[in-house]
Amino acid sequence: MAEKQIKTGIFGGAFNPPHNGHINLAREAIEQLNLRRLLIIPTFESPHKATKLAPFEQREEMCRRAFLPLDGSGKCDCRIEISDIEREMGGVSYTINTIRELAKRFPGERFYLLIGGDMLFSFKEWYKYESVLKESTVCAIAREEDSFTDMVEFANQIGRVKVIPTSVVDVSSTRIREAISSGGDITELVPQSVAEYIAENNVFS
Repeated sequence: MAEKQIKTGIFGGAFNPPHNGHINLAREAIEQLNLRRLLIIPTFESPHKATKLAPFEQREEMCRRAFLPLDGSGKCDCRIEISDIEREMGGVSYTINTIRELAKRFPGERFYLLIGGDMLFSFKEWYKYESVLKESTVCAIAREEDSFTDMVEFANQIGRVKVIPTSVVDVSSTRIREAISSGGDITELVPQSVAEYIAENNVFS
């Protein structure tokens, strides 16, 4: 009998900073997709975001603090890895290039690309988006209660996109940075270890 393919999730993003919404998304994707590996991939140089990013090393460390506690927790035995593959590759971080490099490093694994609802609606603007659809299973995570139906309809138009409903965690990286700049409290928005790192290293200050 042929060995079953390992189901590997790809969760990339600026993570500027990672927050409780990201963590919730990862946790529910692990359980609903029965992932065996989840690669957290901080963007090195985003083709989309105009916002200035914190240094890569800081975002990478915040990801370790945010996501590694999920390793082996919950209903599924899933290994969490923080990957610096996009820094190694250098240049603008196009998703299709990352997927193809991962396919070389993890031959035979089946890749599930996790994206948020906001990214789904702009998906056709992605570089070589049709190749992304062919070379991975795109999983759009519904983070807002009223967006699920619209996401399913849009996904059906594109084809080859799976929409996953999740419980809502109302937080964004932009909101966190704004709170930091105004001296607000972010302890309800990010894990304690991430809040401590931001304060100790004056990230976003």
